[in-house]
Amino acid sequence: MLGALPGVLAAGARVAVLSYHSLEDRIVKQAFAAFAASCRCPPELPVCRCGGRPRARRITRRPLRADPAEVARNPRARSARLRVVEWIGEG
Repeated sequence: MLGALPGVLAAGARVAVLSYHSLEDRIVKQAFAAFAASCRCPPELPVCRCGGRPRARRITRRPLRADPAEVARNPRARSARLRVVEWIGEG
């Protein structure tokens, strides 16, 4: 699903992903970081040659987690993580 986002989203769209496992959250975190990165050059190049621009802006720098009151009402919420990005467009 994350790989299909660039072809589906219009500028200004927001994407919110709720993950329940650390491995899921890592995949989402890395995908959102790649969308927000300005350079897509290989790391071994000493200087950026791509002239890329970010395709998304992170709304949540760190994942949002359920507060203690929510966890008391719903124990399954303790592992939930919410990450949000806003799509800028093709960079």
